[in-house]
Amino acid sequence: MKRLTALALLSALVFTAPPSKGDDNHDLDRLRDAVNRGEVMPLSALQEEVRRAFPGEIIRVKLDEDDGRFIYEFKVLKSNGRLVEIEMDARDGRVLDVDNDDD
Repeated sequence: MKRLTALALLSALVFTAPPSKGDDNHDLDRLRDAVNRGEVMPLSALQEEVRRAFPGEIIRVKLDEDDGRFIYEFKVLKSNGRLVEIEMDARDGRVLDVDNDDD
């Protein structure tokens, strides 16, 4: 029981700890502002598109910025157990790259 309690406390600390990079918060603020201005599509809309085009479970979403352009990387676990990585332009939802783990 003590191990379970310690594990729960450790998990709580890990998941509530502030981000280690100060730039992450700045990037998220810039992204939120870009969404509010209509320059970037909301993540929820892009997730819907990924679910339609690549059936499976979205298990991870990562945000990158490349030369001032926001890019989302989605990792989708397909029903056959294969992993697909999809990069999308956050501005227009265009698929930039698809990487299948069976290639």
